[in-house]
Amino acid sequence: MQISQEPIDALSAQVSVTLDKNDYKDRCDKILKAQRKQITLPGFRKGKVPMSIVQKQYGRAVLAEEINKLLSESLAKHIQEKKMNVLGNPIPAENIEDEGDWENPDTFKFTYEVGLAPEINLSFGWRAKFTRHIIPVDKKAIDNRVVDMQRQHGKISDVEQAGEKDMLLGTFTQLSENGEVLEGGIENRSSISAEFIEDKATKSKVVGSKVGDNLTVNPNNVSQNHEDLGRMLGIDHEQVHSLKGDFKFVVEEIKHLDPHEVEQSLFDKIYPKGEVNSEKDFRSKIEKDLEGHFDRDAEWVFRRRFVTDLIDYMKIPLPEEFLKRWIVAANDKPVTPEQLENEFDGYAASLRWQLVQQSVLKDQNIKITAEELESEARRFVGAQYAQYGMPLDEEQLDNVAKSVLAKEDERRKIADVIMERKVVDHLKTLVSIKEKSIPYEKFAKLAAEVK
Repeated sequence: MQISQEPIDALSAQVSVTLDKNDYKDRCDKILKAQRKQITLPGFRKGKVPMSIVQKQYGRAVLAEEINKLLSESLAKHIQEKKMNVLGNPIPAENIEDEGDWENPDTFKFTYEVGLAPEINLSFGWRAKFTRHIIPVDKKAIDNRVVDMQRQHGKISDVEQAGEKDMLLGTFTQLSENGEVLEGGIENRSSISAEFIEDKATKSKVVGSKVGDNLTVNPNNVSQNHEDLGRMLGIDHEQVHSLKGDFKFVVEEIKHLDPHEVEQSLFDKIYPKGEVNSEKDFRSKIEKDLEGHFDRDAEWVFRRRFVTDLIDYMKIPLPEEFLKRWIVAANDKPVTPEQLENEFDGYAASLRWQLVQQSVLKDQNIKITAEELESEARRFVGAQYAQYGMPLDEEQLDNVAKSVLAKEDERRKIADVIMERKVVDHLKTLVSIKEKSIPYEKFAKLAAEVK
């Protein structure tokens, strides 16, 4: 067996494997002899079929299988011995045909292309500058939070006529161009919040309506965005973008909310009884809570943007042509050129981030302890149950966390979260991070872009 390697460019190489008969003959003979013992043909006792017949019937398939195994083994050994950091797997070289005669096997030569991972340089220098936003807690933010708490703990009642802040429950039915109910059209029971309608004509139609009224509305004018519209009508993303025309909305119920008064009973519903005893203390407590909340949001957005911006800054080269061919070859389902073109940039960005992570993990010898896994699992489980209003006590939290970690897939996901956090924490120490104050409204738009 002979293996030779030649560079194609800085990030790809050509590897040729030459096999002679001595490399594969004994392996093939051994398998054919084992198969012969199990073969039964008319006129021959089991295990007594002549080898010439066995060879004729099974030889080609056995030869192909054993040569494939030899190639796989030899390529893997070559990559390991040469300490090649490869991307994907070797693929047959383009425009170079295999050499050898399968009908009269002797010497075979196969040529492969290998993609190589680039060197990752983690010495960024002073030019690597990134921005982390600081969100000040101003009077408006505190006022809005007070209103949210008043509404959250307010009293809901049924009314007959809709006011400017009321919610109307009813059924949407799609109409045709001439205003008739569209046969086979969309029908969904949902709600309209008068408070959030920006279109003046639509708002004047909704405010003042009564239970039993039939309203003709454009659903785009009573929803806040495409996602909200999809939920309102019970339709998917594609249907949302192709939606046109008006809907009939039959008002079935009208809900009115009377906000809770800002007084002691509200303080006690939100904070431990006796902890807040005045509106001044209440607003001070809210300010402190918002500072923590805003800081957590700012850190989350920074980390998400930081990874993307850092990868862009590093300009990590990849053997793109090789990778595109490898994706097509390795995929079980056919990949169209359009799919490859549309999805490759996202794949390449993900691959670059993986390479950066691997470099940091190796450079810093980052490990994960059992205690870190357990702590992260408890945090994950606690947040999930709290989201559905089902807080767990310590014993329940421990038991559920252990059951989660017992599942290999879940354990790996939690480990990946910890690893990425540690990698980002380290990368933050290698660059320059400048803090910049930004109003919450602007920050909310930035946050929506990175979700």
